[in-house]
Amino acid sequence: MREGRKMKKLYTTIVVLMCTLITYAQQDMTLYFLPGVPQRNLVNPALYHTCKIHVSGILMPVAGQILPPLHFNYNNNSFAYKHILYPGKGIYSDSLVTPFQIGEDPSVFFNRLHQVNYISIENHIDLITAGYKWKDFYFNFHVAERTEARISFPKDLMVLAWELNGKSLFGNEAYLSYLGGTAFHFREYALGTTWDMTPKLTVGAHAKMLFGKACLYSKKTDLTWKTNEDDYSYTFHADMQVMTSQPFFDILELYYDYEGDSIVYKDTTYEDVDIKNVIMNRHNPGFALDLGAVYKFSDKVTFFGSITDLGFIRWKDNVNSFQLKGDYYWDGWSEFRPLLMEDTALINETTDNYRDSVIRLFDPRFQEDKYTQWLNSRFYLGGTYKVYEKLSVGLLMRGEIFQSRLHGGLTLSANSQLTKWFAGSLSYTWQNNSFNNIGAGMVFKIPWFQFYIVTDNVTAFIWPQAARNLNFRMGVNLMLKCGKRKSEAMLD
Repeated sequence: MREGRKMKKLYTTIVVLMCTLITYAQQDMTLYFLPGVPQRNLVNPALYHTCKIHVSGILMPVAGQILPPLHFNYNNNSFAYKHILYPGKGIYSDSLVTPFQIGEDPSVFFNRLHQVNYISIENHIDLITAGYKWKDFYFNFHVAERTEARISFPKDLMVLAWELNGKSLFGNEAYLSYLGGTAFHFREYALGTTWDMTPKLTVGAHAKMLFGKACLYSKKTDLTWKTNEDDYSYTFHADMQVMTSQPFFDILELYYDYEGDSIVYKDTTYEDVDIKNVIMNRHNPGFALDLGAVYKFSDKVTFFGSITDLGFIRWKDNVNSFQLKGDYYWDGWSEFRPLLMEDTALINETTDNYRDSVIRLFDPRFQEDKYTQWLNSRFYLGGTYKVYEKLSVGLLMRGEIFQSRLHGGLTLSANSQLTKWFAGSLSYTWQNNSFNNIGAGMVFKIPWFQFYIVTDNVTAFIWPQAARNLNFRMGVNLMLKCGKRKSEAMLD
């Protein structure tokens, strides 16, 4: 009975945790349990392969260019291509239409949207990676170029743009917060080690130096707009802060000139940008950690856990910060009364007062202060069960924090090292409120070299018009001294 209550409590905890996850962003879920691939070390530093020496990366001569080591990831948590462009009906049956054309019902599209919607793109290029196994330790380092972009927009923004404020939002507060996003490019230098502490427990870590190249960062976006149903008055609230660091132009001034009654903006564009200086820029340093563990509970059951990108970048080079903050109440009836009176003088006065009031309350602030950007940390929790010698099944949960919200996904996989020269994985992932994410990974080995390709959603390449998730990772590894690892019994 006691064991039953414990299992019920554990099950309830897992279910509650999964229900709190907003499904979003998918990366390397199939890779995590794909047998024999050194790149698994990127998502869990406690994972490594049996070969003593491993080298990979686009800078690896000849082999690095045959199958470039690339990672690409796209996610959309609300809609696919077919929801915004699809075959029309009736007189439009020979054309593609959008939900916003005459005769179409945009509410079908709006119903697909969440309160906050996210679009994510990631691109990682592995420049060089090397690993070496020595006794109970595995040492590795890598250098990679990473570009990531995440855009978020509220549903009410789309509804407001289509209906204006006189229909479904009339009398209600339009929720416009979380409008914005983050886009940045940085280089990552990582040095890591993996240690077999005991026959059952393996731990690993990466220490990473980061150097930012360019950044657009929405630190805060708090926006609301309400139209009062009694007197048609408006209530606005704004609290926004956007920060940038880029090498292409420098903003010199941004302010409102009350005497000249205008916004003053001055900048300097760098026409001859030295790409070499941009690539080698080390003025924006950062640091991050990856931590991981593998625990062999029994001969059949193994547990895994890891957290990656636990760190920050300090942006110092050509930084700009923009802030917009204030509240404004506009009594529409009293403001428009002069217009109804058709008095030109009163119309001009009202317009001027309205404009000045808005600018004074929402006065944009421009600064050149340095700022810190925290990376989007990810965590993985999962386990595998060995069905028989060459087949195991795995369950993996992934989470990520973005804009103070927790996002995640859940993957079930089957993994097999079928032969010495081939290994594979099949996976099924629930994420982004979609249930058609079938992934696959394949590893081929010939003397000295290993080729791999893995994706979390094969169907995205077959039916791209219906896909909300698309990702793949591929590359080639140079593998040396891959003799069969001795068992603990033999070592004893």
